[in-house]
Amino acid sequence: MIIIPAIDLKKSKVVRLHKGRFENVTSYGLNPEDIVRNFILKGAKRIHIVSLLGAKDGKILEEDTSTIKSMVKIRDIMAFEKCEIQVGGGLRKIEQIKTFLGMGIDYLIVGTAIVLPQLLELNFSLSDIAKVYNLADKKFDIEKEMPEPNIIDKMDLNMKKRIIVSIDISRDSVALSGWLVTIPVEPSYVIKKLVEKGFFRFMITDTTRDGTMDGINIEAFSQIINKSNELTEQDLEFIIGGGVASEKDIEDIVESKLPVSGVVIGKALYEQKVQLHTLIKRFQKP
Repeated sequence: MIIIPAIDLKKSKVVRLHKGRFENVTSYGLNPEDIVRNFILKGAKRIHIVSLLGAKDGKILEEDTSTIKSMVKIRDIMAFEKCEIQVGGGLRKIEQIKTFLGMGIDYLIVGTAIVLPQLLELNFSLSDIAKVYNLADKKFDIEKEMPEPNIIDKMDLNMKKRIIVSIDISRDSVALSGWLVTIPVEPSYVIKKLVEKGFFRFMITDTTRDGTMDGINIEAFSQIINKSNELTEQDLEFIIGGGVASEKDIEDIVESKLPVSGVVIGKALYEQKVQLHTLIKRFQKP
């Protein structure tokens, strides 16, 4: 298991949200490039970067794109320490995906663009989805929220290997569009359908715990991961995140024996509740 520190960007500023709520934001006044350098020096083998407004609005801002390029450049300069970078937030079109993969990013985290089409295949209509968006006081803008047609069919096998599908959960439902909307569908069934389409890397985030430092809900992750493995015979890769507050949370993950390849940690690092170097030295395995 690897320890994956998180960097959330909002107009090139490093921030953290509470349960994904944009009205409850903490800004840390830190330089993103300096944070990447610091994480690598402390032993990080992968860094998690998200454009928050991209996730919310379906389009990554140019200033966030520029900042991400600078962060990748810092990583490349520090080539003596290999560190992968995974980036997500607002990727809806195949050309966007190709562009970001061409920037030297190792993995892309894609959620809404891949999950929404699966909901249609699970007999949700566009009208059903629009109603759920309306309940969340968010307009269902088809042009912004829906990916380009047949986006999955346009991905070859090598591209799918570099896609981490984001399965954001809110209790027993799936969250979309920057977690502003929840769809009443069992996450493991969405994972099953995506495995059938050639995906095998998944990141599960507990949106009810993310940014709260209330501790990780190991039971929620266990239920989804175990059921997903029961529904498919393929080997799947799971990264989890949301609520990590102490070393005890990482201990609980290890002791659970869940097949987790990585855990994302954000606010607890910035609030100095845990020390990255200590976590890496104690828990990170090749």
